[in-house]
Amino acid sequence: QHVARLVPMRVERRISGVTAAGWAEGGPAEGLSIEVVRVAGGDPSARVAALAGGAAEATGEVLCFLPNAAAPLAPGWLGWLVDALGSDAVAATPTLVHPARGWARATEHDLLVRSEGLSLALDGAGGPVAEARHAGQPVDPGRPPEEVVGAALQGFVVERAAYLAAGGLDPTESDDVAALDLCVRLRHQGGRVLHVPAAALYDHRPVPSRRALRHPIDPSTAAWRRFVERHGPAAAREARPGVEGGPRWVITTAAPSARVADRWGDWHFAEALARSLRRLGQDVAVQTHDASDALGTRSRELHLVVRGLAPVRRTPGQHHVLWVISHPNEVDLKECDEADLVLVASARFAEHLRARTSTPVEVLLQASDAERFHPTSVAAEHQHPVTVVAKTRDVTRRAVADALAAGIRPAIYGGGWRRLVDPELVVADHVDNRDLPVVYSSAGVVLNDHWDDMRDWGFVSNRIFDVLACGTPIISDAVSGIDELFHGAVPTYGTSGELGELVRGILADPEPARARAAAGRALVLAHHTFDHRARELLELVERYRLGEQGG
Repeated sequence: QHVARLVPMRVERRISGVTAAGWAEGGPAEGLSIEVVRVAGGDPSARVAALAGGAAEATGEVLCFLPNAAAPLAPGWLGWLVDALGSDAVAATPTLVHPARGWARATEHDLLVRSEGLSLALDGAGGPVAEARHAGQPVDPGRPPEEVVGAALQGFVVERAAYLAAGGLDPTESDDVAALDLCVRLRHQGGRVLHVPAAALYDHRPVPSRRALRHPIDPSTAAWRRFVERHGPAAAREARPGVEGGPRWVITTAAPSARVADRWGDWHFAEALARSLRRLGQDVAVQTHDASDALGTRSRELHLVVRGLAPVRRTPGQHHVLWVISHPNEVDLKECDEADLVLVASARFAEHLRARTSTPVEVLLQASDAERFHPTSVAAEHQHPVTVVAKTRDVTRRAVADALAAGIRPAIYGGGWRRLVDPELVVADHVDNRDLPVVYSSAGVVLNDHWDDMRDWGFVSNRIFDVLACGTPIISDAVSGIDELFHGAVPTYGTSGELGELVRGILADPEPARARAAAGRALVLAHHTFDHRARELLELVERYRLGEQGG
């Protein structure tokens, strides 16, 4: 019954100049002038390369790709495909049908649709996947042609001029990936790809799994990864037709994996920024460094990298923004040159980079999450005259060393300290980010320092913003610009003796220090929350046109 319905009417208009690249058994409809270019190819990549070579040799106005796995189901199929071309319709694809098998090999899919072109959808991680349209449905040749996102290579017909303008067939290990890649480029230059129900071919390629019946392209293959790296944002937009809005963001942090992300300040930094961006209507995902190459990552339009110790490469077709908040000496100029925009949490380092990269450089300071960091009630277990919250990274941090030299015994929160100082000073090897506000609010004064490269280049620590947001006095080592930034709310020191004097003065008379901290809190709330940074980011995205169409 399926076969009986597949016999189309004779095509009245006769079109010459059609080339069938890789012709198989079973000729096209009568009345078409055919140039046959026979090609040979063994493995899939060699076969696609051979088909591309055959297309390069052809001289016809229209190309038809017909690998050996395809076979005409009924006469006239090629005429229907060619007849659909014209105006902005530059390519057409037939209905691919599961072949009829003998009783011993018959399946429930025999003589049903294998695909009527390809569509795109998003998987659970936000990466694009290809879907076979109407897979498993009865064949219906009576419908008019309709536009599709892509097609398989079997029986694919394309105007030669459009094919050449799009750059031709890109050899890869997959027929379907090669054809879909070509379709994306054809559509990008304004052409349409049509599915023509009246044209039908058997597709004798084996189906490797039940999932492959609907998803003919394995998303784990190298061929699909290359496709996503080339077209990821565009493919994701095709998977969300009719969805309005700005670019979809992904923020990559320095946290190495989801297993330890909660222990990394950069993770909470990015999460707070993402919440602020979402309040402004943005679609934002946050991920750890090990996910920076995931297909979902490569399919979002705007990639914001909160730079840590290791770089994150950019993807073609995706805007790439680098935000340097620490470790300036680790930043490579090539990395800056490849970005669309470089943001720097230091005016001094931003000026340094502007003279060395062609990429725009803007100052974007660190900030505090005002929803989390605010004054709380004092907790007895965290009530200490002097508090330090810091990891050691196998060295005695300056704030602790100078405090000890000045005869001050700080309460220490952070990993790695027990073998460097008196273990009795260590309150906890780790404090949850959600508990930091009560730790800060319970302290008489918090000590802060900076890694040498951050201090040299004027990077103000995120901890200062957070402690001030809690209304707690804080003392820091001297960093360029800190007095101007906080209007004197953060006393700084140069020697251990100066640190000792500052600490003893605050503990002896806490009210002036509390007043300074309150002024600092007001300043943070007025200018330095992640809501402020989110608005600044959106202004920069608009200014530099880092919108929906990727870079």
